[in-house]
Amino acid sequence: MRGPFGIAYSPLNTMVESEETHQPLWLKELRDLARGFCGALVVALPLLYTQEMWERVRFLPTWMLLLALLLTYFANMGYILFEGYKPEPERQRVWLDALTTMGIGVLSSGITLALIGRYDFSMPFYLTAKLILLETIPTSFGASLAINQLGVRTRGNDRAKQPADDFSPDRRKMLATLLGALLFSFNIAPTEEPFLITISLSGWHVLAIVLFSLFVSYLMVFFADFVEKEQKQGFLGPVWAETGVSYLASLAISAILLWIFGYLDGATPVHLAVAHIITLGYATTLGGSAGRLIL
Repeated sequence: MRGPFGIAYSPLNTMVESEETHQPLWLKELRDLARGFCGALVVALPLLYTQEMWERVRFLPTWMLLLALLLTYFANMGYILFEGYKPEPERQRVWLDALTTMGIGVLSSGITLALIGRYDFSMPFYLTAKLILLETIPTSFGASLAINQLGVRTRGNDRAKQPADDFSPDRRKMLATLLGALLFSFNIAPTEEPFLITISLSGWHVLAIVLFSLFVSYLMVFFADFVEKEQKQGFLGPVWAETGVSYLASLAISAILLWIFGYLDGATPVHLAVAHIITLGYATTLGGSAGRLIL
């Protein structure tokens, strides 16, 4: 059957195959949503308990929050291209599933924040809404990656073909780097510790962080043999090219996160901004390297 915008759908009472059994479509969809909900909490619970996230909404401009949510939607599309919360790729609709993960993020964030007393009826509605929407960013990431995080696989425990498998090697590596850097460092970026570390560093410390970040990236992806490397193809085939370009991409994610959370603006001294980006870049580089291995 076809619904609005030409989207194909089946009645919820349709019997569908699942592993070795058959079950109603509504039950399968409900389990998919439950998987996304659990993944959201597994990934984002630390940030739901982080004071800087609660306080940041008081100073975060609404337009910047909306921009961050838009970027989050596109990031979720990227995560779903690699591993979505639906085990069967043929049931995935990337743009619709990304929107669904945002809804799961709102629900899981709203419930958890209410349970831990972060908002009540005495709090202005706009602050409550901003708090829930800000926390929706990491929770929606968790929902998008629920299969990867919770180990769900299709029958036979084999990895099913994903849309990202059709990408060129360069495109796949860059997307995995950006998504891994974003996911891994989002738990750190809102906190004050990277800034406190930055203002205590000398120039030699900053240079050492750059060199060590590059070294660890090489170590993880090329030397430690976590996974079998594909044959070198494309511009990012050589070791130096993949390591260097991926590091620059990770620094870009670091800069964007620091800007969104108010640590960088036009008044920030250049030397302090560069050092702060490099300090958080240590985390984004680790995440980007892990992304190229896992995604």
